Amino acid sequence: MSIHSKPRFSFLPMFAALVLAGLPMAANALSGAIFTTTEDGGIVNENVRYGSKLEVYLDGGPRMNAPAFAAALPDGNYYFQVTDPSGKDLLSRDHISCREIKVENGVITEYPGAGGINYVKDKGAWQAVSCTQYPTNGNKTMAVHEFNSDIDHGGDPLYAMVIQLYPYDDTPNKGGVYKAWVTPVGDYEPINQFDNTGGMGATNQPNQEGYQAGNFHGFIPRFAKTDNFKVKEKKPQYGIIALRNYHDANLNCRLDLGEKFIWQWQYGIEDGLNVRNDDNTNDESSGDPTTILLKEALGQLNDIWSLDHFRWTEHQDKNLNSQYFTTSGYVHDYQAFSSLNTGPEDPNLWDGDDANDFIQRFVMEMPCPDLFDDGLAPHTSNEFSDFTPAALGVEPLVDSDPQITITLSQVGFANIKVKKIFDTNNNGIQDGNEVGLANWPVRLKYAPSLLESNGGPVPDTISSTVNADVYAEVVARFGLTADPLLENGYANRMTDVNGEMTFSVLLPNGYGDAPLTQYPSDFYQVEEATAQGWMATSSITIDFDVRSEASGPDGRHPPIMGNAYQDNSNTLLGDVVFTNICFNEASFGTKGYWHNKNGLGEMETAFVTSYINSLDPYDSETSYFGKGDEPFDGMFTNGTLVDTAYKNDSITDGISAGAGTVKAEVSHFLIDGNGGGDPREQLAQQLLAFLFNIEYRLGGDAVLMMPGGGTMSTADIVAAAISAWQGTDAAAQNHYKTLLDTFNNMKVADGNGVKYVPSDPSQCPALPVAY
Repeated sequence: MSIHSKPRFSFLPMFAALVLAGLPMAANALSGAIFTTTEDGGIVNENVRYGSKLEVYLDGGPRMNAPAFAAALPDGNYYFQVTDPSGKDLLSRDHISCREIKVENGVITEYPGAGGINYVKDKGAWQAVSCTQYPTNGNKTMAVHEFNSDIDHGGDPLYAMVIQLYPYDDTPNKGGVYKAWVTPVGDYEPINQFDNTGGMGATNQPNQEGYQAGNFHGFIPRFAKTDNFKVKEKKPQYGIIALRNYHDANLNCRLDLGEKFIWQWQYGIEDGLNVRNDDNTNDESSGDPTTILLKEALGQLNDIWSLDHFRWTEHQDKNLNSQYFTTSGYVHDYQAFSSLNTGPEDPNLWDGDDANDFIQRFVMEMPCPDLFDDGLAPHTSNEFSDFTPAALGVEPLVDSDPQITITLSQVGFANIKVKKIFDTNNNGIQDGNEVGLANWPVRLKYAPSLLESNGGPVPDTISSTVNADVYAEVVARFGLTADPLLENGYANRMTDVNGEMTFSVLLPNGYGDAPLTQYPSDFYQVEEATAQGWMATSSITIDFDVRSEASGPDGRHPPIMGNAYQDNSNTLLGDVVFTNICFNEASFGTKGYWHNKNGLGEMETAFVTSYINSLDPYDSETSYFGKGDEPFDGMFTNGTLVDTAYKNDSITDGISAGAGTVKAEVSHFLIDGNGGGDPREQLAQQLLAFLFNIEYRLGGDAVLMMPGGGTMSTADIVAAAISAWQGTDAAAQNHYKTLLDTFNNMKVADGNGVKYVPSDPSQCPALPVAY
């Protein structure tokens, strides 16, 4: 067979005229020619230089620089197939309907088969796959029948294309020779009834007498065009290693009944050829292995290979942003997958209760109990990194199944963010303008069953001197550098400059996606410290459960994460917010104080004229003020000046309360006699003194501790007092007069100062000391 074994084109006037005229061909033969080419159609009959079956493409038009009608197939739809050179063995794998093309103007222009569904028989069951994808070893799929532009006729006006022949089986021909066929769809004659389930190309298999005369799997030679090609392809070595990942939801470093294998898990393996293979674990529910390494590695099995541990050692932004870490890594003989993995009848369940269950395990300094005392596994287990395949029993075989399985297990952990907020308005929640409290002690109490003192996997104390190996591993992996990390079952921490602290809770105390019921009192607890002079306005302890969970259908997809739930419930915890207020003490002045020269000395005239005069009790004249009238401007309505507040020779420091001054009128108002018995006057007097105390003792509005308990803001007290003044309820007016009088008489020197929440936490008492 020569490289150009078929004529690329021939000048046959009759066929060319029929094609150009758009008329049907003669029924006795198919004109034109086909040939195999490369993925861009650039080389004619590349039949001795193909290095892989995937490299072979079909072309049906003229050669480069030849006229469009030269050796052209008639217009219409065609099927194609690949056989051995004799045509006896059908090698095409997919259904005939997936192998349909369209020819226009003598060149391939469309691939109608791309829209179909291919039915592939796998392990006795029909599987539906796209015509443009096909399963490979390991239940993976690859793109097939690529449809590419022809480099010499791919543009205007022909838009010629070439189509990939793969998928097809290996030829039985020892020289690696194959035969490509095309036939018009109308001339396709399957021997048997057309089989819509497909599989291996078509069911037009030979009858009992052998092949029907002149029929090769539905292709009749006189209605077909063929071209032989050769592939020098080395069979790849495969079936070396399967990689499997499962969700170790209860973190015991073993595959338990009910725990699920994780699909779509990223991994990387660098083999002995220094070829790095990236992929994802696959849906194994059909029974096929998760992942098979398909790279050729003959002679490299004694070299060191590596798992790409970058994918699973750190907990941030790896594998779809999972927050997890590896709990175990082990190698065992390959076992088929069990899709249910839920009952003791499953013979393939690896539970680690026998020395033959695994070939090798690996050591990690992370807490994980060894529940089976076989002497083979340490108390903890390790990430899997470098390995030598031959040392694990791998041999250079060509087989469809892996020889060993590397199994990794993952668990998620939860980040519990604690916020410490200065609750200036005492409403028990964080409002937008409220700031965090830095350097406030908070602590996490581990669920009791997780501590070694109660039979659990976690040492009660982890520090640089006690359980130092675990301490070093946690610091290296997670950057948690507090010392001690854990002391007597508690993680004691301090809030940062923003008043926040995030606990990374490494171990689940709940299993799967259901509320914890087996140990209903076995919960984590986070709490804040208390200190004198401070009061919590929300709960100071929060109980919660941590569960390790996977997402996706039936919990079989990444990310794996830890979620915190409000104790024994299905409600996610969210951020834990502790709110606190503190109290300072201040001495208020009575109305008599603000009347005399000392109080008047503190008072600012602008404060009276701009703020006090704007309030309802003081913005207009009332019937009960005899020595002046409102607003306070130093004169009566008729322009007469009010009297001086007291003798001028008593005035000091330039304070003027002489006739006609604002301060003189305020002074007279505060001590004006209540001859008319109107309860509003005394309420207005006490309120005026209270307003001066807010401004000059507290520096503005604040939250006050009420005489009878509880708190109330000064703004709310003032608003309530004004509302009572505006009404006609004498009892309410007397109530607020008495309340304000009580505040105005409270003195620190008497041991009874006004307790208030300052606007800035820096004015509070000292923070609590660390636990």
